[in-house]
Amino acid sequence: MSRFTMPDVKAPEPVRLPPIERSKLPNGLRVWTLPHRALPVVSIAVLINAGSATDPIDQPGLLGLMADLMDEGAGGRDAIGLAEALGDLGATLETTAGADTMSVSLWTLARHLKPALRLLADVVARPDLKEEDLSRVRELRLSRLQQLRRSAAAAAERVFARAVFRNHGYGHSALGTSASVSAITIEDIHIHYRRVVTPERLTIIVAGDVTHGAVVDAAIEGFGAWELPPFDVEPATDAPGYGFERSGRRILFVERPEASQSEIRVGHLGVPRITPDYHALLLLNASLGGSFSGRLNLRLRQQLGYTYGARSAFDMDRDAGTFACESSVQGDKTAASVRELVRLLEEIRGDRPLDSQELELARGTLTLGYARHFETPRQLAGAVAQTAIYGVPDSAFEEFVPKVNAVTPADLDEAARTRLHPDRLITVVVGDPKWRDDLAELGPVETVTPEF
Repeated sequence: MSRFTMPDVKAPEPVRLPPIERSKLPNGLRVWTLPHRALPVVSIAVLINAGSATDPIDQPGLLGLMADLMDEGAGGRDAIGLAEALGDLGATLETTAGADTMSVSLWTLARHLKPALRLLADVVARPDLKEEDLSRVRELRLSRLQQLRRSAAAAAERVFARAVFRNHGYGHSALGTSASVSAITIEDIHIHYRRVVTPERLTIIVAGDVTHGAVVDAAIEGFGAWELPPFDVEPATDAPGYGFERSGRRILFVERPEASQSEIRVGHLGVPRITPDYHALLLLNASLGGSFSGRLNLRLRQQLGYTYGARSAFDMDRDAGTFACESSVQGDKTAASVRELVRLLEEIRGDRPLDSQELELARGTLTLGYARHFETPRQLAGAVAQTAIYGVPDSAFEEFVPKVNAVTPADLDEAARTRLHPDRLITVVVGDPKWRDDLAELGPVETVTPEF
């Protein structure tokens, strides 16, 4: 074969995940195991069924600040002691706070399973949550927020999320705001910790060179005795009945004087992760703006030269999600770029639906490399976390490629008509004020200031 001849593209490899073995401890904590024998390593994720959406409306960032504090000292060790214990295990620890869940994750050698789970149990069930640690973490958080204040992309994201979700917990970042973070006390942290970190909210997912029995024994040793004493605070509750509003068109402008480029978001309320047309939406988005060859990028970058790149995404959380197009464009092309984005959305759901070539290219984008997402224990644990967070069935990963391949042009047309709403678009522009008058030709423009 000539080196100038493209190799044949093979059919996507089938994905076969090991079966998930499940147990529940007497205190309500769930333990899930996935065997993976390729290497003598283990990935452990402790998922806590509470995210930044549980923050009180007047305390955005509370859960994120709490998550940062949990590995600053726990189980009789300060931050240095925890770091030394992790070093002894050759382990890496990470705490993260998302909209629907927070997690504490650890990667180490499989032979260190028991001490690793004991260490995780200290961080999750027995954190110190001290005032002096809060002062230090708060300063770091405030510095981070000050940095983000200078980011046009961060400003656009904040304004867009607030416009879509209003006062729902999805409308703010886990980082919170400077005002909120400055006012949060260690008592607030302790109260919220007791509200959301309880055994029945926890799922431990372990993937690697281990057996389920060994994982359950280690979990019992680390977490089995964890029982919460009586506490006079109501537990946090989820809000699946929240009425997400579908507003009409709005144009929101954030002033960034002398900015050479404008940061743009154009989108609206989307769908939750569990939706019957999930695979059709992924294909639709891949063709529209989820890949480099999508229509948005081809038009705004290649044909018009307004930007280095344009993309779109359906971001799906447990209760709802967003659809958004985003780009950073040449300043004097701000209004023209917004017009093009709106036109492309109208076209794909109207007189220019996806053709067969676009559909097949999108299929390949989603399916040909799909198997590579399940090569390591850490990837397996991350994938299976979706079943704990969103209720995705165990079979979802094995069925992904067949279901994507089964999507028809009619399915895509239906998804475009029912999930894309040009009449409800929220447009956010962060840029030089001199481009605001151009945007006014598209509709009334509201000048807003994001809170950091």
